Amino acid sequence: MITIIYSTHKDKDYNDRFKAHLINSVGLNDVQILEYQNNNQFSLAEVYNSGITESIYDIVVCCHNDIKLESGWGLKLLDDFNKNQEYAIIGKAGSCYFPKSGIYWERINQTMAGQVWHHPVGQKKWLNNYSTKLPFLVPVVTIDGLFISFDKTKIKHQFDETIGKFHFYDHGFSIPNYLDGIKIGVTSSFEITHESVGQPNEEFYESRVKFLEKYIDKLPLDLKPEKIYLPEITPKNIKIKSKVAVIIPTKGKLDLLFQCIESFYDNCDINLFDIFIADTGSSDEEISVIEEFVKEVGNIKLIRYDYYNFAKINNDVVKNHVGKEYEFLLFCNNDVKLLTDVISGMLNTFKQNPRAGTVGARLHFADNTIQHNGILAVIKNNSFGVSHINLGSYYNFLDKTTSVPGNTGALVMIRKFTFEKCGMFNENYISCFEDVELNFKCIILGLENYLCSDCVAYHYESQTRNDDEEKLDKLQKDYKNNLLPFVVKNINKLSKQIKQIN
Repeated sequence: MITIIYSTHKDKDYNDRFKAHLINSVGLNDVQILEYQNNNQFSLAEVYNSGITESIYDIVVCCHNDIKLESGWGLKLLDDFNKNQEYAIIGKAGSCYFPKSGIYWERINQTMAGQVWHHPVGQKKWLNNYSTKLPFLVPVVTIDGLFISFDKTKIKHQFDETIGKFHFYDHGFSIPNYLDGIKIGVTSSFEITHESVGQPNEEFYESRVKFLEKYIDKLPLDLKPEKIYLPEITPKNIKIKSKVAVIIPTKGKLDLLFQCIESFYDNCDINLFDIFIADTGSSDEEISVIEEFVKEVGNIKLIRYDYYNFAKINNDVVKNHVGKEYEFLLFCNNDVKLLTDVISGMLNTFKQNPRAGTVGARLHFADNTIQHNGILAVIKNNSFGVSHINLGSYYNFLDKTTSVPGNTGALVMIRKFTFEKCGMFNENYISCFEDVELNFKCIILGLENYLCSDCVAYHYESQTRNDDEEKLDKLQKDYKNNLLPFVVKNINKLSKQIKQIN
């Protein structure tokens, strides 16, 4: 049912042990193993092509001879092929992006996929989580030569023997097949351990030159996610004494606003929330449309302002419009679209974590890449920086509810009591970072901030204010005049949540 091909320069005892491992772990009776003794006289492409010719089964595996595979991996691999008939090539690590440089791991934290354990002799075992372990094949443009499997009846190209001996044979196989419409995927269905760590050498760079001579005009290749992974959530009855106040600042862009609001009704229990629209300068005509929308829906209140300042407006809504009947606040940008029941997910997180400060969600850009997966705070060379965890990642994100330094104000829940105890949003900020300070104030109070993995949404990233030419200048002033002094003053209390890089 499976043909396994590998090249080896090891002695007979080593090869016999490896062959025994393959036979004992594959979980199948019908297995053909093709071992090629190769003391540098053949390229891997030549070895694998010879193996394809000799193979008696359609599913072929070409792999390194210094790997260990999970018991039953062959059954799981066949299941991958059977359930994904459109895929012809499956690997254990790969990349959704191939740059003109030819270094496919160039954006390793954003575009690589798969999980590989490493356990070199004499070292501790560690795991490279290139992407989250997902219940589907991750579409990629190329896979790593550590483990390459394919249906030989579906591929359009064998291994290219003109590029190099021991490098780029994997890309010389993957890329031409991908360019001719063959689907390539990375599986998480079984584990693999590599007993060495590959390092580029002179032959690697020589092979790269030959590869780029053939394919530079086709590069870069960039395969962004076609869909967003949504976790399967078991519905739970949420019993709370009061509703959640959802606060949405807005100005114009009614299509975004209504899409945002409708996503709450599509995904969340209407009995758990009321919505407060804080309009900051829509036209009279737009206000009339919003008012008609509010009348039709019911549990929405429209509040009008003649200015925009994120901190001041949200604070005013809480102080003057959100009554004592609301225990939780959910601050939400108007360019957010919920994809799951965010309210129930966040409330459950508070229930399970009584010392929770803020709770946030995984947010995606319109192209399905990660916009926010928790706030990332870093100190490097005595300078402080803040960003988003997994920013720009294709398939790498937190898959369980996790403590994080903080969450973006674009979609964040907090207890009303906690918000007030923190002094609300600091109104000295002009444009940005007031949410970061709020999260840090929660930490100073002894609370923890959480990213809820059940909560997923789109964030179309400031589409209502992209025309602000002074935005960068405002951001720099907010950082220099407000956030940085706050962090410096409280660094000892925040040190456990701020990553330090030497």
